[in-house]
Amino acid sequence: MNPFFTSRKAVYLAPLVLLLLLYIGDFLLFSLRSSYPRLGAPTSSVHRVRLLAIPDKGNRVEYQIDVQQPEEDVPCSRSIFPQGGNHPCWYVRRHAKDPIPM
Repeated sequence: MNPFFTSRKAVYLAPLVLLLLLYIGDFLLFSLRSSYPRLGAPTSSVHRVRLLAIPDKGNRVEYQIDVQQPEEDVPCSRSIFPQGGNHPCWYVRRHAKDPIPM
């Protein structure tokens, strides 16, 4: 067996194994928080103002605050990866000010 081929395979396999271990650890921590509330809340929410991006003539975009529902609380999971059907809070916070395309 060629040692070059084996080390090359390890270079590709090691990051995948580390990513898998990180995801499993994140899932276990989220599950523990769901089962034992004293460890901390597994979910949270991020408050945002709903800004609508409305296409206009000449490839322009007009921005308006949503009149029907100007503010909302977006649920999120306190984790690194999406857990429990919610995006992670760090991702929701980062995209809270993004306009909603119409």
